[in-house]
Amino acid sequence: MKSKNIWKYGFNWGSIVGGIYFLYNLLGYLMKIESSFFWSLLGTFIIVFGLGWAMANYKRNIARENLSFGKFFSIGTIMCLIIALFLTLYMTIYTLKLNPLFYDNLLIQYQDMFDQMGLEINVLENKDFQRLFQISFLPSSYISTFIGNLFYVLLLSFLLSRPTYGAPNQTPNNQKYNDYVPYKEVKEEDASEVNEKEEESSENKENKDTLE
Repeated sequence: MKSKNIWKYGFNWGSIVGGIYFLYNLLGYLMKIESSFFWSLLGTFIIVFGLGWAMANYKRNIARENLSFGKFFSIGTIMCLIIALFLTLYMTIYTLKLNPLFYDNLLIQYQDMFDQMGLEINVLENKDFQRLFQISFLPSSYISTFIGNLFYVLLLSFLLSRPTYGAPNQTPNNQKYNDYVPYKEVKEEDASEVNEKEEESSENKENKDTLE
C-alpha cells in the first residue's frame, strides 16, 4: 500500500475501491434498489471519494512532496482501469446468473425506442443483431465505465496538483533547508552587532579613564 511505484499503488487501491463498489452493487441487487437514483448517486460518490483519497494519500504520505498533474492523472487512470474491471465482473455475473432476462428486457427497450422514432428495425427477430449486441455489451460497458471515471480523475488531478491541496507536513529536516535568510539581512545584523560591541568597548574605556 505504501509503494512509490504508481502502477503497484494504483493497482492496489484500484482493487480496494473496485472491490467495495462490487460489493455495493451486489448489496443493491439483494435489497432490490439497484435502479434507484440515490443508490446510483451514492455509488458514484464512493468511486470519486476513493479516487480522491488514494491520490491525496500518495502525495501526503508516500511521495511527501508536491506532484505534477501528470503524476496524479497516471495514478487515477490506473485505478480506473481496475475499477472498470470489477464493474464488468459484476455485470457479467448479473447478466448470466442474477438476471438472465437482462438482455431480453434491454432489447425490448431498444425496440420501443426504434418504434417511437419511426424506424423499421426489428431487433427482436434479428438473431445476428442480438448476438452482436450480447458480445459487445460487456466490452462497451468496460470502456464507458473507464471513460466516465476518467472524467473524475481529470478534475481531481487538477485540484490535487495545486500546492495548497494535500500538502505534506514539513519535517524538521525540510524546515532546516527552507529557513532561507537573505544575505542583506544577515549583513545588516552583523553590522549592528559590530557597532554594539564597539560602543560597549568605548564605554568600558571611558569608565577606565575616569577611574584613573
